[in-house]
Formats: sequence, structure tokens, C-alpha cells
Amino acid sequence: MNQFELRDRFPTEKAIIKEYIRHRYGFYVTCNHCKSKRVVQLKNRPKFYQCNGCNKTFSIFKGTIFEKTRVSLLKWMLAINFVCNNKKSLPALQFQREIGGDYRTSWRMLHQIRKAMSRKANKEIFELIVEVDETYVGGKPRKGARKRS
Repeated sequence: MNQFELRDRFPTEKAIIKEYIRHRYGFYVTCNHCKSKRVVQLKNRPKFYQCNGCNKTFSIFKGTIFEKTRVSLLKWMLAINFVCNNKKSLPALQFQREIGGDYRTSWRMLHQIRKAMSRKANKEIFELIVEVDETYVGGKPRKGARKRS
């Protein structure tokens, strides 16, 4: 998906939040604390809900890379799209030029995206069964190989 298709699909933050809720919760948001479906969205705070069961306030982004960010979700979507469509690893300075903003913010976003991608990849890798035949681990060091400390 290129940048124009992404902007057509997600024109506003509300569209991104709606799609996120559909993927994470299904059609109904449930409380992160008591799993109740009796929740209401807080007025003027689209990322926060209040549970009528336990009376606690929670964020729909709890436990994700968007949890405590002040960067707009539109910028996050563009950043994720840019990282996924890039063939090689990209430096934070180039990332900053592409999405705009501060270098430290760009660096943090880039690392959050990489961390999320590696968590997903590691989860899939470790769920599979791996068999290895005729593998030697350890042994004596080869002649000429020197230790580095």
C-alpha cells in the first residue's frame, strides 16, 4: 500500500481508531481490567474508555506501541507504511526527513516499530518445531582462531 492509498483509507484519526478497534476487540470494546462490555467512550478523548462494571478508565492502546504517544496516529500509520515498504533498514535521520518532526521522536518511533515487528516475528518463530540433524555445538577452538574479550 502506498502513501496515497493509505491516506484514502485512513483520512482521519477517527478512521484509524475505528479500524484498530475492529482488529483488536472485534466490534465491541471490552474493559482491560474486568473484560466487561459495558464501556463508554470518554467525551473529547477518543482513545480512552470508562468501564461501567469496575468504573476504571483505560486506553484502547494499552500494551501497544501507541500507548503513551503524543504523535498523531496518521503520522504513525505513515511511518509504519514507510518502514514496511523499505527494502533495507533505514537510519533514523532519513526516517525523520520522510515523516517530519524531531529526530528523537523519529528515533523512538523507528525503534518502537522495529520492536513490535520483532515481537511478532519471534512469536511466530518460537511457535514452530525445529529439528536439526548432524549439528555440532561447542567443541575445541580451531587452530589460529583467537579469543576476543
